[in-house]
Amino acid sequence: MKNSLWEEFFQSMMCFKKLESAFSLECEMQMNEMAILQDILGGCSCSEKACTNLDVPKMQEQLKISKPAVSYILNTLEKKHYIVREIDAHDRRKISISTTPEGRSAAMHSRERCEAVWTELLENFGEDNMRTLIDLLNTLNELSCSLGLDKKK
Repeated sequence: MKNSLWEEFFQSMMCFKKLESAFSLECEMQMNEMAILQDILGGCSCSEKACTNLDVPKMQEQLKISKPAVSYILNTLEKKHYIVREIDAHDRRKISISTTPEGRSAAMHSRERCEAVWTELLENFGEDNMRTLIDLLNTLNELSCSLGLDKKK
C-alpha cells in the first residue's frame, strides 16, 4: 500500500467526520436523532399530536444501526423532552411514542437548518459532484459490508 494514499484517505475520512459533526451541530441534533424524530412526526395516526409505534427494524435498516442504538436515541430524545413514551391504549404490549411541542419545534427548526446547509453545500459543490460522491460512497459502503468491515471492532 502506498503510504501517501493511505494518509490522504485517512485525512479525508477525518474531514468527512468533521463535516457530519458540523452538520449535526448546525442542525442542533444528531442526524440519527433527527431521522427518528422526523419518522415519529411522519407516523401520525392519533388525535392532534404525532404518535406512532415506531418501526424499529425499519429504522435500524435505514440508519444502519442496532436495536440498542435506536433505544439509546429514543432515551436521548425523551431526556431532551422531545418525545413521550406511553403504553398504547389499543394494544398494551406496544409503546406509543408522541412528540412534545418542544420536539415538534426542534424537528421543524432542525429540518430548516439542515435544508439550508444542504442547499449551501449543493450550490457550492455542484449537483453532478454530489451525485458522483454519493455513488462512490455507496460503492465504498457496499464493499466494506461485503468484506465484513462494518462488523469488525
